[in-house]
Amino acid sequence: MKFKILTYWLTIFPILVFGQHYISYSKNAEEVSMKLSDGYLVLRPLNENAVRIKFIKELKPEENQFVFVNEKSYLDFKFEENASSLKLKTKNYAVLFNKKTAQLSFLKSNGKVLLSEAANSRKLIESTVSSQPCYIVEQSFINDKDEQLFGLGQFQDGHYNLKNISRKLIQVNSQIALPFLYSSKGYGILWNQFGLTWYNPADESVPLEKESIKNDEEREVTGTSGTIKVSQQQALYKGKISIKKSGEYTFMLDLGNMDNRHFLTIDGKPVIDQSNLWLPPAVSTKVFLTKGEHHFEVVCRATNTPSLQYKFAEDITTFRSPHSKSLDYVLFVGNNADEVISSYLEITGKVPMLPKWAFGYWQCRERYTSAEHLVKTVEEFRKRNLPVDVIVQDWQYWGKYGWGVPKFDEQNYPEPEKFIEKLHQLHFKFSVSVWENLDKKSEVAKDYEGLYLPNSPWIDIFNPKTQKIHWNALNKNLFQNGVDSWWMDATEPENDALVGKNTFLGIGEFYRLTYPFFVSKAVYEGQRATNPDKRVVILTRSAFPGQQRFGTINWSGDIGWDWDAYRRQIVAGLNYSISGMPYWTTDIGGFFRPGSSQYSDPKYHDILMRWFQWGVFSPIFRMHGYQTETEPWKFGEKIESNMRDLMNLRYQLLPYIYSQSWEISKNNSTMMRPLVMDFKNDKKAIEQSYQYMFGKSILVAPVVKPNKENWEVYLPIGYFWYDFYTNQKNNGGTIVLADATYNKIPLFIKSGSIIPFGEVMQYTSEKSNQELTIKVYAGNDGDFTLYEDEGDNYNYEKGNYTLIFFKWKDKEKKLQIDKRIGNYIGQNNHRIFNIQIIGINKEIITQKASYEGNELTIKF
Repeated sequence: MKFKILTYWLTIFPILVFGQHYISYSKNAEEVSMKLSDGYLVLRPLNENAVRIKFIKELKPEENQFVFVNEKSYLDFKFEENASSLKLKTKNYAVLFNKKTAQLSFLKSNGKVLLSEAANSRKLIESTVSSQPCYIVEQSFINDKDEQLFGLGQFQDGHYNLKNISRKLIQVNSQIALPFLYSSKGYGILWNQFGLTWYNPADESVPLEKESIKNDEEREVTGTSGTIKVSQQQALYKGKISIKKSGEYTFMLDLGNMDNRHFLTIDGKPVIDQSNLWLPPAVSTKVFLTKGEHHFEVVCRATNTPSLQYKFAEDITTFRSPHSKSLDYVLFVGNNADEVISSYLEITGKVPMLPKWAFGYWQCRERYTSAEHLVKTVEEFRKRNLPVDVIVQDWQYWGKYGWGVPKFDEQNYPEPEKFIEKLHQLHFKFSVSVWENLDKKSEVAKDYEGLYLPNSPWIDIFNPKTQKIHWNALNKNLFQNGVDSWWMDATEPENDALVGKNTFLGIGEFYRLTYPFFVSKAVYEGQRATNPDKRVVILTRSAFPGQQRFGTINWSGDIGWDWDAYRRQIVAGLNYSISGMPYWTTDIGGFFRPGSSQYSDPKYHDILMRWFQWGVFSPIFRMHGYQTETEPWKFGEKIESNMRDLMNLRYQLLPYIYSQSWEISKNNSTMMRPLVMDFKNDKKAIEQSYQYMFGKSILVAPVVKPNKENWEVYLPIGYFWYDFYTNQKNNGGTIVLADATYNKIPLFIKSGSIIPFGEVMQYTSEKSNQELTIKVYAGNDGDFTLYEDEGDNYNYEKGNYTLIFFKWKDKEKKLQIDKRIGNYIGQNNHRIFNIQIIGINKEIITQKASYEGNELTIKF
């Protein structure tokens, strides 16, 4: 590691000293290209809110640009030159090139600087990987002091604001690397690289020495939960450094491989302390240190060799990719996060509608062992009136056919089409686990001959032929038997398995992050070609930009079950959602659980129910657990009853949730919304890492600590906020103590909101929702679009759906319901709307309205 860092600095030293020099420019209808002393800098507008920046040298840039669906240039731009600069300008942004420093600055339409490159930070450094030439690519940007940064996918490090956080962007279990960053200033950056990327790389090393441990002794160190012992399977490393100035420092601990322990102390104080059966290789933290000597301790698996790097925290953000062919990023601008993400999705692909049933409850466990087991379970759900739409078959159903083979072993799953039909008769959808490392010796694998990655158990999914063969196997053995959706497990592939491999596209290091994209593409395109009338649903453990266009949902992998793990999932989900991926879920209750005690332990029930409450207000509502019977009745009558009430609430909210899904597909919206998305000018709101908006109306504040009956909630400025349970009206810009007793997750409704509530039902298609309760929360003007369609086909792409637009005018105390737009088979032509106006003179005013599809105005 020390040698690599020394080599890196020796290589870039000439660039730092002499910099890049501007020579000339050329321009055509699509782009502007600047010739510099060591390469070509190209500016290419993609739309009125996005511009692509490329820096190219001798190597040919990456030809496989699969992330983008629309690479056409935006031709309506202007260009200006003067003695000191070049300027490319569109309606909403300008890019300014400084001829003297070769720096780029990005300006808002009003001329104010939004973002600037740091001086001499644009780098293409010659290197090799697997004997092939490549570049170490790097770019740094200057940040404002109060700027906050979000996104980069899903990480388990617990960091919400990513400014001055270091991250190693690789795909592993429980970590999803998406090189998209959003700023509270109103811009986004897509770092368009397919391989390993270091975000804010730390280049200074803490020398570590391994402490020798005799076979019969254990060493002790102090952790957040007290003294911990270092076992024989673990190793203890120690080190020290002397720093020259006081300040905040970023530390990156890289263990090299997956581990079960992240543990770092500085001067005897734990600064990183996390345990789970699986943890990603790298984790970072920020620490304030005073000038002088400091001592470090690291605990990890004995088989891993840790490195500890650090850097002084500055107002600089850096991306570095060591295996690249050119520098390439896209900058997005907008008045808010929605505009930035919308621009990003217009270029990388819009999100298709999921079927309505996907927003119901998913019952999942590790694992159901037979067809009979599955059928009896769903019968019990129906008997107990527990609403549910999906049941999931985890791994090992393949039995005698060999590991990962997508085929039911008839000994436990005889006549698959018949038991799946039975599930359908009980109004359940069936999802099944699929892996891409099927046994090479199996009969099914014969069709894959020559289509595996060399010296690897994983198929070469980059090859179009492999994609077709893979879908054919899934179709023949699963889809034709009635399987409704796909659980694509370990699609990283597990864990970071492309290093040192050759793929159809080239060496694995060049495409290290992209395997899950091609898995999803293969299944989505295969199913749509086979049955264009059935919406594709893919639950997958990993992702890459552009994958959102393939009907995917992600979940947070094999996580732990304690309060620390639970809190980390909320932060992970919020940053994942703002990365342009709207559908996400987690294993409610944790994947790794406390064993048989979980069924009766009140302490576990406390976290289980808080997690379940939060699950109601997640995009996808799903339970799972390792070696666990996750059915609600397994935890006793009280837990079952509480879960039933929460499931009922989820199903009552389906008209609201399904309409939000339409906003995602039509208008590129986001369902699980960090508060920076809706309250960008409220500094205190932006800082709330465990609060978010579910849609644009419901503020959710999950309880993330044990034994709580009340919970502090910050209510953002600019609106009144109504307690969901009591309808009590509160001012914005305040902290309230919310009732969190019994079975309540704190929820507050924004003034001006219009929320439709349906009936309690056992599955999403049981009732037509002909009669709805429409709750209007007074205090601001507001509107809502009720979206409805056939629920599970692609006829909506042909215009087969209806929209009903509701508008509340607060001063006039008037609700306007517009004429219904559109048609679809089975639509409700005659509706009853039970209207509730909440907040006028501290009362609830009710009125029943008959709606026949024509405009209706009601005065209160």
